[in-house]
Amino acid sequence: MSDYQLTFLELGGKPFERGCNHGEALKVNIEANIDTYLDRFLASGLNTSAAIKEGNNWIKPIQEQNEDYAEEMRGISEGAGIDLGKIAMLNARYEITFGLMKDDAQKFNAHHEPDGCTTFGALPEATKNGHTILGQNWDWLSGIYGHTVVTKIKNNNKPDLLFYTEAGIVGGKMGLNEYGIGLVENGLVSEFDGQNKYKKPFHLRCREVLEGTTINDAMATVLSTPRVCSANFVIGHADGEIINFEASPNAVSTHFPLNGLITHSNHFMDARHGISQMEKLNPSTLFRANRLDKLLRKNMGKLATKHYQLALSDHFGFPNSICRHIDESLEPSKQTMTNASFIIDLNERQMKVSNGPPCEHSYQTYAI
Repeated sequence: MSDYQLTFLELGGKPFERGCNHGEALKVNIEANIDTYLDRFLASGLNTSAAIKEGNNWIKPIQEQNEDYAEEMRGISEGAGIDLGKIAMLNARYEITFGLMKDDAQKFNAHHEPDGCTTFGALPEATKNGHTILGQNWDWLSGIYGHTVVTKIKNNNKPDLLFYTEAGIVGGKMGLNEYGIGLVENGLVSEFDGQNKYKKPFHLRCREVLEGTTINDAMATVLSTPRVCSANFVIGHADGEIINFEASPNAVSTHFPLNGLITHSNHFMDARHGISQMEKLNPSTLFRANRLDKLLRKNMGKLATKHYQLALSDHFGFPNSICRHIDESLEPSKQTMTNASFIIDLNERQMKVSNGPPCEHSYQTYAI
């Protein structure tokens, strides 16, 4: 796996214009991501025509819940020359994929190893430079590797943004904005997933978190409406606050740093969300967050980039470790890896990104 420069897009103008530029620049990558997800859906029993139909079902709900997001999505479709239903399918891929994961978990298909993200947040008292830091390894389908983009948006009437996303997804998963608000997150699966149909999708919520001008705005998008699928959101502010939100379809619980540090992986810590499902598919979640906490806590008060990178490169439990590598025993459509690693300095308004596992790839720095 070669170490190459991440794709970087700097976008401005109105949502449709931004989407057109995204679509034109990343057409080949968008097509590759569509193929990857169609293969992944098929591996869990959802055929291509049904998956595209489901994408079309999401167009109207997204438009009703955020017109700007829908316009940017329409621009991607126009710019890439790809059917809007397929673009909507990408933008709702979290709901589609994690719904299938719930079904797999309930069948106890524990030989599957899906999403394995491990996140952390460090407050000023824990860091050497006295800044608020968020970090994450984003573990996801290996077929997505090389088809992602770091995006910088100059907004006219909303905050300027810097974030990482998959080609074709408006979103903005790991990232920050000009007001010092940042986001990292984890996939979760509960027994209640799928009860609420066509509510605000995960990637739209991520975008709205990053478009918040205050921490109140950022939190509201997680809390304001029911969800289709579960997810964990770690929201931080440069002024020295971090709040972790475990969200299932009808409930949200909050968790706060202990002595300046918090970590999370892919299972619920709060039993009020019902029976957590992801550990049936991905047992490594039960040690990754605790291990990351232990590795970072050794250097409390002096945490710096070298400590974050070393901890995020940890291989205990290989290949399903904090730094995840492909498990060749799985069918290709379900193989996962650390696609990227992130260290986000909310005070500096910058994001360090490794394009692939941090044990093999250096971090590149992007700033607002």
